[in-house]
Amino acid sequence: MVALTQSPGLTERSKFLGDLHQQIKGNFNTKILGKEFTITPGVFSPIGTLASEFLAKNLIVNEGETVLDLGTGIGIQAIIAAQKAKRVLATDVNPKAVLCAKENVKRNNLEYKIEVREGDLFQPIQREKFDLIIWNPPYLQLEPQSILEQSWCCGRNNALIDRFLNESKKHLTKCGRIEMVYSTLGDLFHLLYKADKDSPYYVDIVASVIGRFEVILVFVLTPL
Repeated sequence: MVALTQSPGLTERSKFLGDLHQQIKGNFNTKILGKEFTITPGVFSPIGTLASEFLAKNLIVNEGETVLDLGTGIGIQAIIAAQKAKRVLATDVNPKAVLCAKENVKRNNLEYKIEVREGDLFQPIQREKFDLIIWNPPYLQLEPQSILEQSWCCGRNNALIDRFLNESKKHLTKCGRIEMVYSTLGDLFHLLYKADKDSPYYVDIVASVIGRFEVILVFVLTPL
Protein backbone atom coordinates (compact mmCIF):
# COMPACT_ATOMS: atom_id res chain seq x y z
CA MET A 1 0.00 0.00 0.00
CA VAL A 2 2.83 2.39 0.80
CA ALA A 3 5.44 3.43 -1.76
CA LEU A 4 8.70 4.08 0.08
CA THR A 5 11.10 4.19 -2.87
CA GLN A 6 11.05 4.97 -6.57
CA SER A 7 9.24 2.23 -8.47
CA PRO A 8 8.12 1.61 -12.07
CA GLY A 9 4.59 2.47 -10.93
CA LEU A 10 5.62 5.96 -9.85
CA THR A 11 7.61 6.53 -13.01
CA GLU A 12 4.74 5.38 -15.18
CA ARG A 13 2.30 7.59 -13.28
CA SER A 14 4.58 10.60 -13.68
CA LYS A 15 4.92 9.91 -17.41
CA PHE A 16 1.14 9.62 -17.70
CA LEU A 17 0.72 13.03 -16.07
CA GLY A 18 3.48 14.57 -18.19
CA ASP A 19 1.95 13.23 -21.40
CA LEU A 20 -1.47 14.46 -20.31
CA HIS A 21 -0.17 17.99 -19.82
CA GLN A 22 1.77 18.04 -23.09
CA GLN A 23 -1.58 17.79 -24.85
CA ILE A 24 -2.60 21.18 -23.43
CA LYS A 25 -1.58 23.54 -26.23
CA GLY A 26 -3.92 26.41 -25.45
CA ASN A 27 -6.52 27.62 -22.99
CA PHE A 28 -9.63 25.50 -22.58
CA ASN A 29 -12.69 25.79 -20.39
CA THR A 30 -14.28 23.20 -18.16
CA LYS A 31 -16.90 22.99 -15.42
CA ILE A 32 -16.09 21.38 -12.06
CA LEU A 33 -18.77 21.00 -9.39
CA GLY A 34 -20.87 23.60 -11.15
CA LYS A 35 -18.11 26.23 -11.33
CA GLU A 36 -16.46 27.52 -14.50
CA PHE A 37 -12.69 27.16 -14.90
CA THR A 38 -10.12 28.02 -17.53
CA ILE A 39 -7.09 25.71 -17.73
CA THR A 40 -3.95 27.18 -19.27
CA PRO A 41 -0.71 25.56 -20.52
CA GLY A 42 1.98 25.09 -17.88
CA VAL A 43 -0.54 24.67 -15.04
CA PHE A 44 -1.58 21.39 -13.40
CA SER A 45 -4.81 20.17 -14.99
CA PRO A 46 -7.25 18.16 -12.85
CA ILE A 47 -8.78 16.61 -15.96
CA GLY A 48 -7.97 12.90 -16.08
CA THR A 49 -7.04 12.68 -12.39
CA LEU A 50 -9.11 12.04 -9.27
CA ALA A 51 -7.58 13.95 -6.37
CA SER A 52 -8.54 17.58 -7.06
CA GLU A 53 -12.24 17.09 -7.68
CA PHE A 54 -12.54 14.42 -4.98
CA LEU A 55 -11.03 16.76 -2.39
CA ALA A 56 -13.34 19.57 -3.51
CA LYS A 57 -16.39 17.30 -3.21
CA ASN A 58 -15.44 16.47 0.36
CA LEU A 59 -14.37 19.88 1.64
CA ILE A 60 -15.75 20.68 5.08
CA VAL A 61 -15.98 24.46 5.27
CA ASN A 62 -18.04 26.21 7.93
CA GLU A 63 -19.85 29.48 7.34
CA GLY A 64 -17.65 32.51 7.91
CA GLU A 65 -14.30 30.70 8.20
CA THR A 66 -10.95 31.98 6.96
CA VAL A 67 -9.30 29.51 4.58
CA LEU A 68 -5.83 28.96 3.12
CA ASP A 69 -5.56 26.92 -0.08
CA LEU A 70 -1.94 25.83 -0.57
CA GLY A 71 -0.89 24.84 -4.07
CA THR A 72 -4.10 26.17 -5.54
CA GLY A 73 -3.36 25.27 -9.19
CA ILE A 74 -6.30 26.51 -11.24
CA GLY A 75 -8.08 27.53 -8.02
CA ILE A 76 -10.58 24.70 -7.52
CA GLN A 77 -10.39 24.36 -3.73
CA ALA A 78 -10.32 28.12 -3.18
CA ILE A 79 -13.39 28.71 -5.34
CA ILE A 80 -15.39 25.85 -3.81
CA ALA A 81 -14.38 26.90 -0.28
CA ALA A 82 -15.43 30.49 -0.98
CA GLN A 83 -19.08 29.43 -1.13
CA LYS A 84 -19.07 29.39 2.68
CA ALA A 85 -15.78 31.00 3.74
CA LYS A 86 -15.50 34.61 4.79
CA ARG A 87 -12.07 34.95 3.16
CA VAL A 88 -9.79 32.65 1.16
CA LEU A 89 -6.07 33.05 0.50
CA ALA A 90 -4.80 30.86 -2.36
CA THR A 91 -1.09 30.34 -3.06
CA ASP A 92 1.05 28.50 -5.59
CA VAL A 93 4.77 28.29 -6.34
CA ASN A 94 4.06 28.24 -10.09
CA PRO A 95 3.61 31.79 -11.46
CA LYS A 96 1.51 30.44 -14.35
CA ALA A 97 -0.83 28.82 -11.84
CA VAL A 98 -1.13 32.10 -9.94
CA LEU A 99 -2.21 33.89 -13.13
CA CYS A 100 -4.62 31.08 -14.03
CA ALA A 101 -6.16 31.01 -10.54
CA LYS A 102 -6.62 34.79 -10.60
CA GLU A 103 -8.44 34.47 -13.93
CA ASN A 104 -10.72 31.79 -12.50
CA VAL A 105 -11.43 33.84 -9.39
CA LYS A 106 -12.46 36.71 -11.67
CA ARG A 107 -14.45 34.33 -13.89
CA ASN A 108 -16.49 33.26 -10.85
CA ASN A 109 -16.88 36.85 -9.54
CA LEU A 110 -15.03 36.13 -6.30
CA GLU A 111 -12.34 38.84 -6.32
CA TYR A 112 -13.93 40.35 -3.21
CA LYS A 113 -13.35 37.12 -1.25
CA ILE A 114 -10.30 35.33 -2.71
CA GLU A 115 -6.72 36.63 -2.84
CA VAL A 116 -4.04 34.75 -4.83
CA ARG A 117 -0.33 34.98 -3.98
CA GLU A 118 2.81 33.42 -5.44
CA GLY A 119 5.21 31.50 -3.19
CA ASP A 120 6.49 28.19 -1.88
CA LEU A 121 4.36 26.52 0.79
CA PHE A 122 3.95 28.96 3.73
CA GLN A 123 6.55 31.46 2.44
CA PRO A 124 3.97 34.05 1.24
CA ILE A 125 1.76 33.69 4.34
CA GLN A 126 3.85 35.58 6.92
CA ARG A 127 2.11 35.47 10.34
CA GLU A 128 -1.46 34.98 9.19
CA LYS A 129 -3.68 32.32 10.79
CA PHE A 130 -6.61 30.40 9.31
CA ASP A 131 -9.52 28.30 10.50
CA LEU A 132 -8.90 25.82 7.67
CA ILE A 133 -5.82 24.97 5.63
CA ILE A 134 -6.48 22.97 2.45
CA TRP A 135 -3.64 21.12 0.75
CA ASN A 136 -3.57 18.94 -2.35
CA PRO A 137 0.12 17.97 -2.21
CA PRO A 138 2.40 16.35 -4.77
CA TYR A 139 3.01 12.78 -3.61
CA LEU A 140 5.08 10.92 -6.20
CA GLN A 141 8.53 10.39 -4.67
CA LEU A 142 10.44 11.45 -7.77
CA GLU A 143 12.62 14.50 -8.37
CA PRO A 144 10.65 17.12 -10.35
CA GLN A 145 12.28 18.12 -13.62
CA SER A 146 10.26 21.33 -14.04
CA ILE A 147 8.07 23.68 -12.05
CA LEU A 148 5.03 21.93 -13.53
CA GLU A 149 6.28 18.54 -12.29
CA GLN A 150 6.38 20.00 -8.79
CA SER A 151 2.59 19.58 -8.98
CA TRP A 152 2.96 15.80 -8.72
CA CYS A 153 6.61 15.03 -7.82
CA CYS A 154 7.68 15.81 -4.25
CA GLY A 155 11.27 14.54 -4.22
CA ARG A 156 12.50 11.38 -2.54
CA ASN A 157 12.89 12.13 1.16
CA ASN A 158 9.48 13.39 2.37
CA ALA A 159 10.95 16.80 3.12
CA LEU A 160 7.88 18.59 1.75
CA ILE A 161 5.51 16.63 4.01
CA ASP A 162 7.76 17.27 7.00
CA ARG A 163 7.97 21.00 6.25
CA PHE A 164 4.23 21.25 5.90
CA LEU A 165 3.45 19.45 9.16
CA ASN A 166 6.18 21.29 11.05
CA GLU A 167 5.09 24.74 9.88
CA SER A 168 1.31 24.39 9.61
CA LYS A 169 0.35 24.70 13.28
CA LYS A 170 1.57 28.26 13.61
CA HIS A 171 -0.81 29.22 10.79
CA LEU A 172 -3.91 27.69 12.39
CA THR A 173 -6.32 29.50 14.67
CA LYS A 174 -7.03 28.02 18.11
CA CYS A 175 -9.68 25.64 16.74
CA GLY A 176 -8.20 25.40 13.26
CA ARG A 177 -7.69 22.24 11.22
CA ILE A 178 -6.20 20.91 8.00
CA GLU A 179 -8.01 19.09 5.22
CA MET A 180 -5.82 17.38 2.68
CA VAL A 181 -5.88 14.65 0.05
CA TYR A 182 -3.25 11.94 -0.35
CA SER A 183 -2.64 8.79 -2.36
CA THR A 184 -1.44 5.26 -1.71
CA LEU A 185 1.18 5.97 -4.40
CA GLY A 186 2.77 8.34 -1.91
CA ASP A 187 4.54 7.50 1.35
CA LEU A 188 1.33 7.16 3.29
CA PHE A 189 3.07 5.48 6.22
CA HIS A 190 5.40 8.45 6.68
CA LEU A 191 2.57 10.97 6.47
CA LEU A 192 0.50 9.19 9.12
CA TYR A 193 3.49 8.52 11.37
CA LYS A 194 4.71 12.11 11.19
CA ALA A 195 1.24 13.53 11.82
CA ASP A 196 0.56 11.17 14.72
CA LYS A 197 3.93 11.00 16.49
CA ASP A 198 5.95 14.09 15.66
CA SER A 199 3.55 16.97 15.01
CA PRO A 200 1.13 15.73 16.55
CA TYR A 201 -2.29 15.81 14.94
CA TYR A 202 -5.42 13.74 15.34
CA VAL A 203 -5.94 12.21 11.89
CA ASP A 204 -9.41 11.37 10.62
CA ILE A 205 -10.01 9.76 7.22
CA VAL A 206 -13.24 11.35 5.99
CA ALA A 207 -13.45 9.94 2.44
CA SER A 208 -11.75 7.51 0.07
CA VAL A 209 -12.10 6.41 -3.52
CA ILE A 210 -10.45 3.65 -5.56
CA GLY A 211 -8.92 4.83 -8.82
CA ARG A 212 -7.14 3.10 -11.67
CA PHE A 213 -3.66 3.67 -10.22
CA GLU A 214 -4.27 4.32 -6.53
CA VAL A 215 -6.59 4.81 -3.61
CA ILE A 216 -7.26 8.49 -2.88
CA LEU A 217 -7.94 9.48 0.73
CA VAL A 218 -9.14 12.73 2.25
CA PHE A 219 -7.87 13.49 5.76
CA VAL A 220 -8.81 16.04 8.37
CA LEU A 221 -5.92 16.82 10.74
CA THR A 222 -6.72 18.48 14.05
CA PRO A 223 -3.88 19.62 16.33
CA LEU A 224 -3.59 17.85 19.67
